[in-house]
Amino acid sequence: MNIPVNEFENIAENIKPKFEEYLNKYDKNKYPHKDYETYKNSYSNLSVSNDDIYGSLVWKWGHVGKKNFMQSHKNLIKRVEKFWPQFVESKESETPENTFNWWKVKLPKTSYITVAYITHLTHHKERIPIIDQHNFRAMNELIKEVRASHTAKKKPSNWNDIKNLENFMTEVLNLLENRNPDQLDKFLMMYGKEKKPRKQKCKKKN
Repeated sequence: MNIPVNEFENIAENIKPKFEEYLNKYDKNKYPHKDYETYKNSYSNLSVSNDDIYGSLVWKWGHVGKKNFMQSHKNLIKRVEKFWPQFVESKESETPENTFNWWKVKLPKTSYITVAYITHLTHHKERIPIIDQHNFRAMNELIKEVRASHTAKKKPSNWNDIKNLENFMTEVLNLLENRNPDQLDKFLMMYGKEKKPRKQKCKKKN
């Protein structure tokens, strides 16, 4: 994704007036920061217990405090628990892309967000971002605000999407004063949620 410097400058200027507004919309109780820091530390040190795997994925899916949630998520937790020792032994943790590709093979095709999240936790020190439909949408909406012709797919689906988000966040952060990656991630998440297209209810015919 090639974005000229002047467009990044315009994007940053558009973000500044509304940054605090969207940052304050982030639900800190739903996504406890202390827990998140714990998971980043354990994954990046490859010292992940089954409790860490359970807790980290429950955190990502917004299930903290819930006793019951989707069976498909429970099944995915068990798969990550099963394959984690193999991942450590594989040495594929040496680079973010290797980590992403390894888990992409091991987990179901529908698990892109989880694969990307595991990659983020393992390589957060290398500024690999969390990616999901919300911050991906936010990135593309912000680009479209300064370049009307910009088009993009609805959801992220590959490694290149992660790198595009990483580069986008890096460039924007360089133009925002006193902001950090965690704050920008929260802003993008909440901004992207608001920009999600609303389904229109069909009127019943008389």
